[in-house]
Amino acid sequence: MRKYLQLLLIVLCQFFLSHPSLAAKKVKPSGIALDKIVVILNNSVITQTELNEAMTKAKNQLAGSQKTPLPAADILRKQVLDQLINRKLQLDLAQQANIQISESDIDKAVNAIAARNHISTDELYTSVSNQGLGRTEYRQELHDEITIQKIQQEAVASKITITPQEADDFMRSAAWLAHNTKEYHLEDILVALPENPSSQDIAAAKNRADHLLTKLHQGTPFREVAVSESGESNALQGGDLGWRKLPEIPSAFSNSLIQAQNNDIIGPIQTANGFHIVHIAGIRKSAETEGTMKNKHQLIQQLLFQRKFEEALQSWITKIRSEAFINMQPDV
Repeated sequence: MRKYLQLLLIVLCQFFLSHPSLAAKKVKPSGIALDKIVVILNNSVITQTELNEAMTKAKNQLAGSQKTPLPAADILRKQVLDQLINRKLQLDLAQQANIQISESDIDKAVNAIAARNHISTDELYTSVSNQGLGRTEYRQELHDEITIQKIQQEAVASKITITPQEADDFMRSAAWLAHNTKEYHLEDILVALPENPSSQDIAAAKNRADHLLTKLHQGTPFREVAVSESGESNALQGGDLGWRKLPEIPSAFSNSLIQAQNNDIIGPIQTANGFHIVHIAGIRKSAETEGTMKNKHQLIQQLLFQRKFEEALQSWITKIRSEAFINMQPDV
């Protein structure tokens, strides 16, 4: 049945593309405008309207950031479409898993966001409305975000454990003993690999990473390269990973980082999901952790869990993309 639905979507799409009069007008006999299909994805589609709305949102977010430049239109389209595909694949999986989100769940999320920003829920809705997002649309976005969090919890987080022994071992490591008072502000570029890459895939990704590293050493701003070239979900934020303590930093990076200086660029570093180039955007002394050794031990466990989760999440997204039916439609 799934293959039949995929084939039907392709046939319908090709029908409209092969009939110029219908494709040009994009109008049903009733006079209702048809929305162009951009991507056929498993049993669903991404439309031009969805892509346009996501691009507008990305432009608005970038316009409010003085750190990240607005990329060329074709680069922005590519990155936004890539994120839309990842998002829709996860929502499709959540639907298959029968994950349900109630209005009460959304209300709780709205209340939590308002409380974090020290405003009322009415003020929150007014704020998002001023950004061009109505109450219904905002609640739908929250619905989708909660849904994605739940499928990630079920498919990824539930399979990760950090034992007390792992936390003990980390707290005794030379890296932690020497650098536990530091935090690192990191920016990351990922040249992604497919699941089960061939030797040719690995060689091509390594060559591309080396080329990007050369551009960076020649003076191209790191965030500019990240926006246009990175395969990570935070590419449009310039690859910004924020401030992190050592246990939060991917294990493949940590040994290189502790020897690095502020503004250093390290890599390419090969991991299971590709080659990373990392910029140390800042180093600072971390705030002293108050509390007992037990509390510190629990904190380390939480940070190590977050590290493992992020690594596993990227691998999972690569996997579901490799298993998905993704058909990009040509421009009409």
